[in-house]
Amino acid sequence: GFVMVELLFLPSVYTPCPACRGSRYDATTLEVLYRGKSVADVLGLTVDAGWEFLADEPHCRRSLGVLRDVGLGYLRLGQPATELSGGEAQRIKLATE
Repeated sequence: GFVMVELLFLPSVYTPCPACRGSRYDATTLEVLYRGKSVADVLGLTVDAGWEFLADEPHCRRSLGVLRDVGLGYLRLGQPATELSGGEAQRIKLATE
């Protein structure tokens, strides 16, 4: 999703990839829609918004409901694990149990 531009004496700069514009998916993949949203759109939703969007999918709704129950409704569905705090990671581990 991002391209690193290395500058000699300055910190590196990250810019959105020109091909995918930061979505991490190619144009063909983004053409596939589920109820009007691409995979990048769905992964950009918060857990709370995803719970509502996937209301008719029992397995997804149950999993997202557990994340909401442990107070993680504000996290994005596609958020990398490296961006989670220690407490958030512990609550996700509790939710998986």
